[in-house]
Amino acid sequence: MSLIIIIFISYLLGSLPFGYIITKLSTERNILEIGWRKTSGSNVFKNVGKWQGILTGILDIFKGYLAVKLAQGFGLSPLAQALCGTAAVTGHNWSIFLKFAGGRGIGTFAGAFFALSPKILGISLISLLLLAIIWNASVGTIFFLLMALILGRYFDQPEISFLTLFSLLPIFVKRLSPVNEIFPVKKKLALIRNRLIFDNDELRLDLRIKRIITRLTKS
Repeated sequence: MSLIIIIFISYLLGSLPFGYIITKLSTERNILEIGWRKTSGSNVFKNVGKWQGILTGILDIFKGYLAVKLAQGFGLSPLAQALCGTAAVTGHNWSIFLKFAGGRGIGTFAGAFFALSPKILGISLISLLLLAIIWNASVGTIFFLLMALILGRYFDQPEISFLTLFSLLPIFVKRLSPVNEIFPVKKKLALIRNRLIFDNDELRLDLRIKRIITRLTKS
């Protein structure tokens, strides 16, 4: 089967809008009008319901996993496998079924990553989990991606580095969305910085661990 066809199938797999479907079926609401207006499992979990968010997250991960497994099943090269994983991430972020709206891509990226190397994924996730507890998950994600690049090279698995490098564009461009909101703002660079680093319109320097300790001491 042609590589282009498999990449396109991977994009279609990624485009399956599970967050939108699950929210619609369970609440009749439109997830693109709720919270941060993305189909990501985190948005569904926080603003729709816990079981809906967990199910969305699992299915989003499975999309990326299936896209890479499809490429592996056809005996494609490591580079082609990485391209299929990236196509799934791109489809998740800009779904053809939602007029190119979508999620943030991290879950689908993790699924593709898992199909390539559960071991390296597990090691890379340590930085994400630690920083999510100490600071916030958005900063943790940056270090998670950095660790994936480094460890892919260290363990001589170029497909990991390829997947991560290719996926940086759809992941970080999605953090900037909706892009049209940036142009009217006077402090454009500050807004771009905040969205890229903190995935938020505001500077988030407060530490989560500090808030957790404060709650624990008060209780």
